[in-house]
Amino acid sequence: MTAHAASKISDERRIRAYSEGISFQQFVEQAEVNQELLSSNFDAYALTEEELTFFQSISEPIDVIVLAHDWCGDVASNLPLFAKIEQLTGKLKLHILNRDPDNWDIAHAYPAADGKHRLPTYIFFDGEGRELGTFIERPEEITEMIPEWRAQFWQLHPEWSWEGKSIDSIGEEGIAAWRAYMMSQRQEKRDLEKEGILKALRAIIG
Repeated sequence: MTAHAASKISDERRIRAYSEGISFQQFVEQAEVNQELLSSNFDAYALTEEELTFFQSISEPIDVIVLAHDWCGDVASNLPLFAKIEQLTGKLKLHILNRDPDNWDIAHAYPAADGKHRLPTYIFFDGEGRELGTFIERPEEITEMIPEWRAQFWQLHPEWSWEGKSIDSIGEEGIAAWRAYMMSQRQEKRDLEKEGILKALRAIIG
């Protein structure tokens, strides 16, 4: 028998999030940034027969409350995969909410391991409203690559090479270049991203 975590939000709040959440298509249509990236990543993701079989074996659709913003690189990278799973299998039902300004109560209920509030945050519920688990920000497989990408970025841009300092220290132009570089690396590692997320999903709902 699977043990389920006690939900950190009330049934009333969960149901309201379901009703207020929008679809992936609506999220893309309303996006002010990363609209093309969200769409291209959605088109690029695919599921193997084995992966489809796993989701088809799930007895009922899983509701997923998603805290997201279009400006977030992690959202642009992995929300399209969840949307592709929803489209191809019908076993996920995404309810996408902007965290700011009205859904911080949900964010506070589901901090990341470091205590901070990360985007995206995915919260999974079965048909009876029982919380199954969460997936926050990005798979570990991608997080482990970031130091290597950061070192490569500094080598490519010695004019911004402030080793040991935060990316935020290099100004708007540097931050924009860093985000663009990160997005290019994430796209090259799209299969690794999918692998890590599917592993997490199997642990949550499998």
